[in-house]
Amino acid sequence: MPVIESIQDRVNSLSVDEKKLLWLRAVQLIKEKNQSLNQPKNTSKRLVAYLTTDKQVEIQDVLKELKGQVPDYMVPSKMVLLEQFPMLPNGKVNRKELALTKAQSQSLDEAKEDSIEWKSKTEELLSQIWKDVLGLDRIKRTDNFFDIGGDSILSIQVIARARKLDIPLGPKELFEYQTIASLAEFLEGKEQEKELEKTPGEFKHLVKVRSSGSKAPLICLHSGGTHFFFYNLFAKHLKPDRPIYVLQASPHEGDLILHKTVNEMAKDFISELRRVKPHGPYYFVSYCFNTAIGLEITRLLENESETAHLIIADTMADYLSLFAASKTKVRAEAFFGRLVKNPVRTVRRFVKSKFIEPTRERLKRMKVSGSEKIVQKLHLNHIEIYKGYSWQPVSGPIHLLLTDKKDPEFNDKVIESWKQMTKTEVVVQPTEGHHDRLFLDSNIEETTSKVDAILDKIEGN
Repeated sequence: MPVIESIQDRVNSLSVDEKKLLWLRAVQLIKEKNQSLNQPKNTSKRLVAYLTTDKQVEIQDVLKELKGQVPDYMVPSKMVLLEQFPMLPNGKVNRKELALTKAQSQSLDEAKEDSIEWKSKTEELLSQIWKDVLGLDRIKRTDNFFDIGGDSILSIQVIARARKLDIPLGPKELFEYQTIASLAEFLEGKEQEKELEKTPGEFKHLVKVRSSGSKAPLICLHSGGTHFFFYNLFAKHLKPDRPIYVLQASPHEGDLILHKTVNEMAKDFISELRRVKPHGPYYFVSYCFNTAIGLEITRLLENESETAHLIIADTMADYLSLFAASKTKVRAEAFFGRLVKNPVRTVRRFVKSKFIEPTRERLKRMKVSGSEKIVQKLHLNHIEIYKGYSWQPVSGPIHLLLTDKKDPEFNDKVIESWKQMTKTEVVVQPTEGHHDRLFLDSNIEETTSKVDAILDKIEGN
């Protein structure tokens, strides 16, 4: 077979059908290149979903359903409804054509968008910011930011863009006023000045979710160093007669506060908490890695002769102790036991947990930027101070929400771990659902009902 030395020779050697396919592919590449050059650069990576259906659906209903089924980071920021997916000749979905479909759809929608009469310049500016950040073509005055694709990461972008336009927006305001109408009204009115007069000085950790109510407030601790928006649904479903506050590790705008120890963070939290509630009783909810913070705050308040109650949401005390060197023999015996029962599945899980997932996590950390980098930095710092925490028991009882597990013995270990952390008792509150979904739509009513029941029992109601 002769050696083809030039591109022209290669082309001439193709059949007629092959030349047609080559020509079509060249046209497609040129078209895609022109489109990419005309597209505005956006460094913010977001999840967009494309779907087809033969039924009448509302995108917002689909998003709401997803929020109840999967974690926030898996919920698309935008969904695009298509008549059919663009396909490649090999039968695969043409992903690049999908992006083009999105751009064409946006341009078409913008051209025929119904005119919305904004009631003020602030509303108009906020609507444009929301549309840019959320990737939406139309937004109504009454749309809830978190119901139309907003999350803690995107909220930081909204705040940053608003401040560039001299709109004095902070995370607390966006959390409390979640529609354009209510947020603009607050920003334009005198309510902001009244709030500042009530609580002089800037809070860096304490966030008011609901100040009204005759009962002692419930204080929710940030989840693993991340944003207080995590408790958005939780606050909505709790009984309305109880004030609710959230304590966050650091504001996400401006200079980050990176505590060096759990004790240091707990003292900062207590300092701000006492400005709104000088004395107990105090009620805290802790989940995942923030359980160390909850325990330390409770311990410090007890040392000051204050009454503090700690509610733990389905988490083991000192979880990382399971992976300590002293537990190597126990872990090895358990591994070989699983290996004998099901060698293929055991090896597969071992490879996934020890190699694939860590590599994937490292790559993910390398790619993050902007708002995601802030969250990552806070989360990693929180894990570091968690590792160095010296776990010490509190005097009062610990209330434990506990879901069913595949391994029944694991719950026994969870209960035992908290028995080591109290000088009295662990009060277990069986809870339906899954650990990862306790604060999601699908499980939130069950979670809040159990927390309300614990609070009522403590208060003798």
